[in-house]
Amino acid sequence: MEEQKKNGNAKKKVLLTIIIILVAIVAGWFIYNAGKRNGEIDALSGDNVAYATDAAADEHGLATMQDYEYWKGATFRVSEYDNIPVNYKRAIVKIFMDNKYYERDGEDQYHLTSIKDRAPKIYAFGNFTGRSQEGKPDMAFLLEKQDFQSSALFVISSLGDILYWKEYSSDLPIINAFKKGSKIFIDQPTLEPSPLDGIIIQFKYSKDALVYNSQLKTFEPYHQYTKEELEGDHEEGDEPDVEPEEATMQQPDSSKTAE
Repeated sequence: MEEQKKNGNAKKKVLLTIIIILVAIVAGWFIYNAGKRNGEIDALSGDNVAYATDAAADEHGLATMQDYEYWKGATFRVSEYDNIPVNYKRAIVKIFMDNKYYERDGEDQYHLTSIKDRAPKIYAFGNFTGRSQEGKPDMAFLLEKQDFQSSALFVISSLGDILYWKEYSSDLPIINAFKKGSKIFIDQPTLEPSPLDGIIIQFKYSKDALVYNSQLKTFEPYHQYTKEELEGDHEEGDEPDVEPEEATMQQPDSSKTAE
């Protein structure tokens, strides 16, 4: 009887040890995966400019359809965003998730404007790097900070890779796109054809043309001179080809870009 009791206790100890080991393995697996998720640090923390990345990378920046369906209502709050193809919307949701914009409170939180007549002027499409993925255009869009005074410009590929990011403190610009060959000012007050599609950024008191520099592999902003700045030195009619209200948004065909 005593021997049976000892054997029973030994079996219980072995079973308990096995259970503890299994629990430790499962807990370790959950901790590892949680660490991987938490390890996705803010791509935009630190420097206030993020430059071009390799758009041919194997991993891309699209939220899952489940995450997109869950967050789209909180992200795209006005109908003016309805014509943005789904893959670009998924990329925006992924940016919000990775940078915890859904979780933050206070002035560090970013959002898409909910002002209906402003919304169409905060995104644009074009082949900005000259190497758009899958024949689909890149997308530029602006997010507003919670202080309603500052903003950030993103340029992404159709697969959600972040090609450029810059924060504008105390300014809420609008943007639009222009085609390759449009005449703009590049580093000097003489109009030149743009080497690639670009982005017009209209600030409160100035205007820039953002164009990708194929040699430096990054985007460069070029100040666009006003008539007053040129002081009448240019010939009559010698004006930039692009204006925010007139430049094309180059809206992609939703039937080709939506996933």
